[in-house]
Amino acid sequence: QWADHASLSLLSSLVLESDHLNDDDEEDAHQSQLIVCSYRSNELDRSPELKTCLDTFEAAPSVRITSINLEGIDKSSTNTMISDTLKLPLRLTRSLANAVHTKSSGNPLFAKMFVVLLAEEKKLNYSLEEHRWQWDMDVVRNTTISEGVAVFMMAKLSRLPKVTFEALQVMACFGVKVDEDVLGLLSETEEFAALFTSLERAIQEGIIEKRNGNVFIFAHDTIQQSVYDFLPEDQMAELHFRIGLQLVKGLSTCEHRLSHSISFIAIDQINKAKDTDSASALSPQLKEVMTSLNLSAAELALDFADASSALSYVHNGFLFMGENSWEVAYKPCLRLHEAACLASYLNASPAGVSKYSGLIMEHARVLEDKIKASCVVIQTSASNGDTEGAINSGL
Repeated sequence: QWADHASLSLLSSLVLESDHLNDDDEEDAHQSQLIVCSYRSNELDRSPELKTCLDTFEAAPSVRITSINLEGIDKSSTNTMISDTLKLPLRLTRSLANAVHTKSSGNPLFAKMFVVLLAEEKKLNYSLEEHRWQWDMDVVRNTTISEGVAVFMMAKLSRLPKVTFEALQVMACFGVKVDEDVLGLLSETEEFAALFTSLERAIQEGIIEKRNGNVFIFAHDTIQQSVYDFLPEDQMAELHFRIGLQLVKGLSTCEHRLSHSISFIAIDQINKAKDTDSASALSPQLKEVMTSLNLSAAELALDFADASSALSYVHNGFLFMGENSWEVAYKPCLRLHEAACLASYLNASPAGVSKYSGLIMEHARVLEDKIKASCVVIQTSASNGDTEGAINSGL
């Protein structure tokens, strides 16, 4: 569900274009590969591009698909999980496990959260006299639970201290996980100074985890989505903007090994807020920085043949350029148009090539500045079988 256009295009190429597997000239040379993918079948409607991709695989005669449906865990597995958690024999936890399984419909995350809820509401208690966990089955059965994981999680999140929830919102702006270095750079600013301290409570509650010593990650993507969706869209955009701006300002002080990756994270945050009043009110100097960062991101995307992302960065770069950009910022404007021209070619968009190459030809100050665009125009004509057009463009 989270794969972007470029990733799905690569997957389609790997699956459907089998001629890349074997360079032998023998026609009967056996070619095969195994690709394992996972997705949530109940969320396919939210990702039409993925659904189209899967339907194409199903219809392809050269592709054999084996589907493995992962259902919820059964009562026995639920009992094993609870028995291990409470350090009690299976026979003593069976009745509790059956109730938890019924409430959670076998969803492991839901089962875990329900048990935590029981403990928080003092319906699952540790007896110092008996040296074991105890519960009242009637009370457990009468405990209500939300119908959806997201709703259930919001109820849990709503009980967190305000500063902890706000820190989680900052973390959610980066997706399911974020490096400690990024949060560390943010925490050096006054607005986000208490970030790490506030996230400690979330770690204790099992809402997020710290893995490999330097990566903060949500325990489940549903939790991240619940936190992210809490604020209205316009307020979330403003938060993206503040985060991105602080990261941009911190680029000059961060270690060299981090500056490259953080610059891309920063511009992604800013781009998500490009339509806000705050972004529009940036100083001319900062707008130049945003244009430059988008240009760097676009050129890197082209290095990886990710034309769609490159075009997105280019368009965002244009947004941060003021009027008369060809006159006041000639070099950045030229490079953005060159990137847009090449990205249009890679994206099989002759109209885009014509549009951006035409603007370059119109505004280029010297012949050398027309060469890259001319080469792309020639390639486009040749790719479309227009040999005469390619020759004319070269002349």
